[in-house]
Amino acid sequence: MKTNNRKLIAKPIMHAAIIMAIFSCLLSGCNSNDKSDNSNSETTSQTEYISQDKEAVGYYKRIGISKNGETFEEMKESLNIMKKGYLVLNDDGTAFFELDGEITEYTFDKQNFYLVDDIEKTNGSPYTYIGGRLVVNDGETVTQYLRLTDEELESYLALKTQ
Repeated sequence: MKTNNRKLIAKPIMHAAIIMAIFSCLLSGCNSNDKSDNSNSETTSQTEYISQDKEAVGYYKRIGISKNGETFEEMKESLNIMKKGYLVLNDDGTAFFELDGEITEYTFDKQNFYLVDDIEKTNGSPYTYIGGRLVVNDGETVTQYLRLTDEELESYLALKTQ
């Protein structure tokens, strides 16, 4: 009788062990470092996303600005200007931001934006590119841009040719 009891107890334990082993395999497969998707982003040890410059190339509209220490009232006052402006990133590593006809020129690499006259590239502003959204942090201000849709791009380019 003792042998039958052991078999009755061992059978569910074996099933549970097999299920746990299968579950563990599935979980470890979900955490793989397979980069076969179309993303060219890589992560640092702090899991910050760093863009590849070929991804970021394109046309963007500014969608928000957040300044360190800014009060709610100051933010409300700047809402009109926050969502204005276009950022254009060229595949040769040059870029410009256009706001109300004024242009600020930049260069960029895989991690930072630099003012065009920063030839030594010592005062860069790090940026992050994830899924069509570009976030630039200069230490005091975080600015967000969103890639233009095809219709927005067509409209923007039409304005430039006039």
